[in-house]
Amino acid sequence: MPRIWRVAIVEQHALVRRGLTSLLSTSPRTRLAASVAEPGELAVALAEAAPAEPLGPAPHLDVIVLGRAARSDGTHDKVVEEVCGLGRVLVVADFADGRPVAAVLRAGAHGCVSRLSEEEDLLGAVETVARGGIHVDPALAGHFHAELRQPRAAAPPELARREVETLRWLAAGLTHRQIARRMELTEATVSTYVKRIRNKLGVGNKADLTRKAFELGVLPDPEEQRSTAGPRPRGVRDPAAA
Repeated sequence: MPRIWRVAIVEQHALVRRGLTSLLSTSPRTRLAASVAEPGELAVALAEAAPAEPLGPAPHLDVIVLGRAARSDGTHDKVVEEVCGLGRVLVVADFADGRPVAAVLRAGAHGCVSRLSEEEDLLGAVETVARGGIHVDPALAGHFHAELRQPRAAAPPELARREVETLRWLAAGLTHRQIARRMELTEATVSTYVKRIRNKLGVGNKADLTRKAFELGVLPDPEEQRSTAGPRPRGVRDPAAA
């Protein structure tokens, strides 16, 4: 007797989610365990549906069909990491918008399918992923191959903890004197940190430093900025004396 695969859907758009739900709930090879809008809802939906599941209460899924999810960065790789502990992930996305296929697979997905795929192609991808295989939509093969041929970007230079802190405050628009007060350093020490940062990152002006701070994800947290807006104690401590 052919195995029936236990699947779930994560898709933000209600219309698309209803279409996927209709397809996967009527296929004789799949049993729909949950259909939710956001990744965070999946574990809850599975727990609530477990007592009624005819295939047993096990929370693990054979396949998670992952469509669009509401994330501020618009990426699938972080969402894949979030849900892949519940089952193998098949990403359904518009990869023509530049989203990298390789990054999604490196994050733990077992397959990628274009949102323009036919129903039978999607069901075939579900079957492949459910059996433990890797599926890349033939329509994405050229895109995927081009990604693999691109040289890997060099890892960014590693900044010391105090250099990261200095870069964060520079990106927030503070002067060397203001940074020195917040970090309880001398201006000379802050200037030394800035010189090291520029040498390591290969940038020469404040605009480029701010851009690098964006790229490296070291921008200051708004709450931290507000909490440190007041004056620091007058005592100045130089790390060289520590």
